[in-house]
Amino acid sequence: MKKYIYLLGAVGTTIFGTSCKKDFTCKCTQTDSLSTDADVYEYTIKEARKTHAKSACVSTEREYTSQTYVGGTWVPVVVTSETDCNLD
Repeated sequence: MKKYIYLLGAVGTTIFGTSCKKDFTCKCTQTDSLSTDADVYEYTIKEARKTHAKSACVSTEREYTSQTYVGGTWVPVVVTSETDCNLD
């Protein structure tokens, strides 16, 4: 009887202990403070575990200075760019 319990435990550990690798899609929406438009793009993360795919699908935010032409002169403007990414 103990042999069957050990065998069942070994089979269960093998089946449930392994994580399947598959393809994941990361969908991102990029916006910035100069525009009301949003760019949407997606990319595929191939043959990865879900935890690795989550770490590769990253949202970001950054600030940079740009020049804008206002009233006949160029004016420096601080632009905030955000990318919001989600794993599908």
